[in-house]
Amino acid sequence: MQGPASPPPPPPQIPPEISSSTSETHKRILVAGVFGGARPYGLEVTVYSEQGDYERVLETQPLNPARSVLRRTVETTLILDPMQMKSVHEWLGKNIAEYERIFGSILSPEEITRRTQRDPLQ
Repeated sequence: MQGPASPPPPPPQIPPEISSSTSETHKRILVAGVFGGARPYGLEVTVYSEQGDYERVLETQPLNPARSVLRRTVETTLILDPMQMKSVHEWLGKNIAEYERIFGSILSPEEITRRTQRDPLQ
C-alpha cells in the first residue's frame, strides 16, 4: 500500500523585471559627519556636510583667519530597516578592507588625537 501522493511541485518563480532611474534631486555629498542612532524601526542616520565661509576673513586688514565660520548643513536623513543595517554593515566592512589594502590603514580619530598630542621631545 502506497502513502498519500505528494503534491505537485510549485510553478517556477519568475523574477520581476527591475528598472532603475536616478532621482532628479540626487546629489553627491562630501560627508563631514553623521549622527542618529537605533530606533524601534531600525537605524536613523542624519548626514551633514561642512564648508568654510571666509567672507568675514576677507573683510579684515590684515586678514584675520579667526573670523572664519564653519557652516554645517544637514544634507539628508537615511532610515535603514534592520536588514539594510546588516547589508550596509557588511558592505562597509568589505569596502573599508579593500580601501585599506590599497591605500593603507585608516587612523581612528582617537589615534590621530594620540599622535598629535605626543610630546615632540619623546
